[in-house]
Amino acid sequence: MSSKSSTRTLTGPRQIVKTVEMASMYWNDLGGGAGEWLPSLNPAVGSYTNWKTVGNNLPAFYNESYIDLSGYERDDLTVGIRSCYVQDPGVYLFQGADQVHCVYDVLSQERLTTTDLQQLANNNRVNRQMALGMPEGPLDRSQVVFGLYRFFSHNTTNVGLPELMVETRAVRFGSGQPTAVQKLWAYRIVIFFDTPANNLISTIPASHFIMNADIFKEKEGPYFMRLKRSYELSQD
Repeated sequence: MSSKSSTRTLTGPRQIVKTVEMASMYWNDLGGGAGEWLPSLNPAVGSYTNWKTVGNNLPAFYNESYIDLSGYERDDLTVGIRSCYVQDPGVYLFQGADQVHCVYDVLSQERLTTTDLQQLANNNRVNRQMALGMPEGPLDRSQVVFGLYRFFSHNTTNVGLPELMVETRAVRFGSGQPTAVQKLWAYRIVIFFDTPANNLISTIPASHFIMNADIFKEKEGPYFMRLKRSYELSQD
């Protein structure tokens, strides 16, 4: 069988799913304005160690994983994004009072560096709002295949669940452009606007990224231009 005809078994519609575990993180106050998020060791909840603090004393934590597209890339195939969304059944909780935080769910063609994550955390405070792919934010818009931004504030009406964080704003962003990368990086990033008090716990439900895609063979010209553009952006 020729290499050209062998690719046909891979082409067509696909549903690609990436699962992200839940988070139970507590703020470890180190004194003098320093601190970090650490996985909760509460045996009743469990420890979810794939979540990490952003660092530099910023009140933000994240989960990084990736969707493996190398099988398509080896056959010079392109992944077209028809739709993408997040499923996260459950509730967002935080023990402290009068707090707000935002949550980013992102599929990126480029892996975020520690500097990128810290820039994003610094960009999302009370008086400054800059997302990935936006002016002054990390990455170019074309590198962000899918993004979902949500803002949560503390529950003020349900006295039976005072820890509940309520979603008050949700915005989709990103380019939705086809991709030919080997890995599509998946991020969940939680950013608090203020530094929490010591030992307070933030709980984030488990989630799925659901991507409905079309796998297809592009003409050589557009395909190689896509690879060239992706490489150039990765060098910036």
